[in-house]
Amino acid sequence: MTRPPPRPTIPTGDEFHVPGARVYAGPLGPAIHKRAEAMARVVYNAVHENRAFDEGDDRRGHGRDHATWVFSEEPGLEEGLFHGGLELMIDARLEPGAAIGLHRHVVTEEVYYVLEGQLSMTTVLADGREFRATLRPGDAHGVRLGEAHYGRAGAEGCRFLAVGFRSRGAGGR
Repeated sequence: MTRPPPRPTIPTGDEFHVPGARVYAGPLGPAIHKRAEAMARVVYNAVHENRAFDEGDDRRGHGRDHATWVFSEEPGLEEGLFHGGLELMIDARLEPGAAIGLHRHVVTEEVYYVLEGQLSMTTVLADGREFRATLRPGDAHGVRLGEAHYGRAGAEGCRFLAVGFRSRGAGGR
């Protein structure tokens, strides 16, 4: 009996975000078509960790996010495929109860589109006002320049698409 090939090790965020990292390992032709098996998969621990808050506080961030990088024009991970302001597209899967730490968007805007599960998001406007919403499949969340946000996955976790945009000529987050 032959053994199946070993499963590839999925890197952590620290292991992935190094010089020379690639979000796609397959060939690309003149038209953009990507295969799922060649997209980078990364496990992030305490997504957008914000150490200004105590452990257990959702604003700090905790738990794991199993991310698949679909597209990236993020500085350091540029693919050079798009020139219209797309920063990134990630298929994110938060484990049950995992939280995205509070972080402000200085040069990017971002949209989350919920595919599975539940995600409770808090948006902090530039003037400090906070707005909370619990999102379910088909719901969307957006954060604009100057705003901050954080969120927590429901009891069954949450899968969502994260799409980031930046002004042409702007740098990273």
